[in-house]
Amino acid sequence: MWATILIILVVLILILSIIKIWLDLKRKKPKGFIMKEGIFLLLVVIVLLVIDVKFVKEVEIVQKEEPIPKLEEKMDLESDPVKRLLAQLQDYIDGLDKTDKPQLKLYFKEGMEHRIKEEYSASLETFRQALEMNLKDNEKIAIYMLMGNSATSLKEYEDATNYYYLGISLAEETKNDSALVVGYTNLALLYQIEEDLDQVLENYFKLLEVFKKTGNEQKERNTYAHIGLIHQRKGELDSATFYQRKSVGSVEERGDLFAKAAQLNNLALIYRKKGDLDSALVLHLRALGIFQQIRDKRNEANVLSNIGLIFQDQGNLEIALKYHQEAFEIDSTLGDVFGKAGDLTNIGSVYEEMRDYSKALDFYQRSLFLFEKIGRAKNIDFLKSNIQRVEEKMKR
Repeated sequence: MWATILIILVVLILILSIIKIWLDLKRKKPKGFIMKEGIFLLLVVIVLLVIDVKFVKEVEIVQKEEPIPKLEEKMDLESDPVKRLLAQLQDYIDGLDKTDKPQLKLYFKEGMEHRIKEEYSASLETFRQALEMNLKDNEKIAIYMLMGNSATSLKEYEDATNYYYLGISLAEETKNDSALVVGYTNLALLYQIEEDLDQVLENYFKLLEVFKKTGNEQKERNTYAHIGLIHQRKGELDSATFYQRKSVGSVEERGDLFAKAAQLNNLALIYRKKGDLDSALVLHLRALGIFQQIRDKRNEANVLSNIGLIFQDQGNLEIALKYHQEAFEIDSTLGDVFGKAGDLTNIGSVYEEMRDYSKALDFYQRSLFLFEKIGRAKNIDFLKSNIQRVEEKMKR
């Protein structure tokens, strides 16, 4: 608005200046006087123009600036565990991109383009049309796997399971180990999304047999770690310890720092569940040192959070709060929404134990906001229960 007024003022002064000079010439005033008058008026116009340009530029900058959202409100949906599992789904292509069948190549290209655009229904239909062609066994397997991935992304889990099993069945008949690895891996991921842990274990054990058969020791070690984690989630701590130790022993021989740190952290979680807090703390601290050494900030935040929980279990609330706050700072920098929400929950629980209920309520509500953003139903219910409990305590 003010910029417009300045422009109008400049134009009016310019017009009036021209009229004044014309009148002075008509009245035959001295040329020196008229020239000085013209120079003065020109300088006034230039100054107003400079002010106007600067003012307009500053207004534009202000208009372009957006309010900076609170750090905990920045959303990164890729930090949602379900999306992480979906991102790990593997494609089995086996030369579809180089096939000598032009129509099959076209279907493959179109289907993948739909996938990239997240048009999963269209990609599924395109791959279904490809399946109607006269295909070789390896081509059928590849199409089944691609259909399974598209169906999983659509949350059509029953259909996805059927597609994977069709591909696996044909891979077993043709002794196609690479296709079996993809099939068992994707089924394990799908069942993790559905939280069917027994089926997850079954597919990991089948995957383990393939790796043993093909002599892939690195993948075999990783699978032991996955099996240990699933047993841990089931509460079968002895089995979890057994498989994690098998994996850790192999990793230490190999010198893989990342895997070693991850598995030390997993073992620590098992010891904590068993109530052996001192052993758990030692293992977590070892894992923390390695993650810091290799500059893995995401896992560093995860371990800091776990250490905070141990100190909380021991009643060392001030120290626990420090570790949870450090974890939150890292997760905030990374934009990990799920991690931040968990950190806020942990901080709230510490304040609740400190009987600082107003702060506990604040952190629980901030955590609830984030979990609602990424649609984590179980966490939402848990937070609502915490909030209700704290509100009742505040009334007493």
